[in-house]
Amino acid sequence: MNAVLTFDSARGRRMSGTELSRGAIGPGGSKVIPFRSVPAAVVSPAVSPAAPLPRRPAVPSPARAAAVAQPAEPAPRPERLARLIYMASVGGYMAVREDTLVQLDGRMVWPTADALIRDAAAAGVPVSSHVINTARS
Repeated sequence: MNAVLTFDSARGRRMSGTELSRGAIGPGGSKVIPFRSVPAAVVSPAVSPAAPLPRRPAVPSPARAAAVAQPAEPAPRPERLARLIYMASVGGYMAVREDTLVQLDGRMVWPTADALIRDAAAAGVPVSSHVINTARS
């Protein structure tokens, strides 16, 4: 099978049949290069393809089959952060989690946001660092 490159990359145009048959140099100085594929019989016998690997049946291993048979654990739900609110009318900070005021050791109002965050961390309650201010502007 004979194939010929038919695109003059220097000029960005196709070459005509007469230019292809001559193997001539085009106006842009590019030469048409004939390309011939080599028949399989001519390929060197020293370079032979590797023998195919033996095929194995598509049967999962027992350990993998057991893992597939067991239902996966549900993903843990992410824990919601408590919202930190500055109550301007009260003059203190409160935390609201899942629509409920957070009460830590009988306390619901803290004088500073840092004190509230510190006490909540000690009790294992995650609190947002953003403060909602209820003061009128």
